[in-house]
Amino acid sequence: METEFEKSKPSGKGEQPIAVARRTPETSQDVNSDGIKASGQDSANVTTYSAQSSIRNPFQLIQDIFADFWLGRELAWRLFLRNIRGLYRQTLLGLFWAFLPPIANTAIWIFLRQANVFSMGDTQVDGTVYILTGMILWQAFIDAFQMPLAMFNKNRNLISKLNFPRESLLLVGVGEVLFDLLIRLLLLIPAFLIFQVPVHATVFYAPIAILGLVLIGASLGLLLMPIGSLYQDVGRFISMVLPFWMIITPIIYVPLTTFPGSLLNWVNPASPLLLLARDWLLIGTTDHLAIGLIFAAAAIPISLIALVVYRVSIPVLIERMTA
Repeated sequence: METEFEKSKPSGKGEQPIAVARRTPETSQDVNSDGIKASGQDSANVTTYSAQSSIRNPFQLIQDIFADFWLGRELAWRLFLRNIRGLYRQTLLGLFWAFLPPIANTAIWIFLRQANVFSMGDTQVDGTVYILTGMILWQAFIDAFQMPLAMFNKNRNLISKLNFPRESLLLVGVGEVLFDLLIRLLLLIPAFLIFQVPVHATVFYAPIAILGLVLIGASLGLLLMPIGSLYQDVGRFISMVLPFWMIITPIIYVPLTTFPGSLLNWVNPASPLLLLARDWLLIGTTDHLAIGLIFAAAAIPISLIALVVYRVSIPVLIERMTA
């Protein structure tokens, strides 16, 4: 299998030279990456590497992003299995570490409630199950929010030295977030039995809100990833803000219905889908259907914008790392 490279001369003033890779017909398709597009009469045999920014053709850019998601699926699966095995291989408690954060946080807030530190309001179900469900959903949102920056920092050497679809790292990260979420949701089975919480048909709708919650969190994390990878201040600021963010999110109490507290149900991106998912899981009816569906629909364009930011920023970050 032979590959020849040649450099074409610019045809006019201001044009950039273009390197053309000519391949034999039996050569397989190259992995698509930033600035790569097929051109010429036979697009299967010629790949053009252009200095022109890919953001100038947004539709082609989005098409390339999803193509690289497909190309990187097998690599993502292998990395996911490696990470999951490595995460619990050298621990005595194993998967219990996935259960521990929501259990510990729920125990703390139950103790504070019994000490009359705060009032939960009318939760319609046992307060323990209400807080536990909120903590599980909140942890999924935060894991998704912190995932892009964590995956980039964890795979810096891989990103800077190898040419592969970087979108596969996002598949790995989302897979890990969903894996931990499914493990934690198992806690609701004994909780429902112990506290005699009825199971409603709306429990089958809950995955829509949960996936929207994870998607919103990952998209916000993607938007912060470029600047967070360059400046450690962003990571420290996030660690400082997260406890306050949790307090203003109605996780341990019934959402406020009077102004200005009710405004948090709209401006806090973690609230609408979390409230909708918890209502569908525990109560069977909800007052947050409209706002939840609005945020679920908004998660799609926000995620597309975040993916474009991720795609465009990766070459710049690689250049900064290798400079």
